[in-house]
Amino acid sequence: MAANLTGVTDAVFAHLPPAARFSNEDGAFLIGHASELAALEDQLVQGFYDILFAHSETARILSGGERTEREMALRHWWRRTLEGPFDAHYWEWQAAVGLIHVRVGVTNPMMIGMWGWLLNALQGALVEKLNLPPEEAGRLMEVFHRLAATVQAVIAESYLQNYLAVLANSTGMSPELIHRLVAVELAGLDPSARG
Repeated sequence: MAANLTGVTDAVFAHLPPAARFSNEDGAFLIGHASELAALEDQLVQGFYDILFAHSETARILSGGERTEREMALRHWWRRTLEGPFDAHYWEWQAAVGLIHVRVGVTNPMMIGMWGWLLNALQGALVEKLNLPPEEAGRLMEVFHRLAATVQAVIAESYLQNYLAVLANSTGMSPELIHRLVAVELAGLDPSARG
């Protein structure tokens, strides 16, 4: 039993402050630069998977034979992101990534770390490869940061909700009971005592 992807995305958008999340204006600005940004695809995909396959913790999740398949998935995401639209289907697709991550063992630190790498790679490429004026590159990076924050929030929340749904289904406990158990256990912990 999987978490409701629409519910996950709706909850994330309700919790993210509007100024911190990806907007329709951001989408239009990004799509307006799609032809320039498309030129970065090979560099981003190559670097992304070079990093993943070079690190033992991420490499153990990926088998060497699936690199081409994984690269195609990232290429598809990049192209779809540059084309838009950023509608419910797009965000539910991102939420589905959280479900996939639970299934294959990709952790949230791995996902967030690679988003950091992607943002750094984009920042360098906008100026060095695309030769965008600093002001325009800065505006694009703001858009990419809001996209990253929104996608990371959707994936992380989907990961958590799907994890909890599987736990509830496999133990027969209701999600409400699991939340109460967690609250009771956490109430007794004093994080300040850990120095």
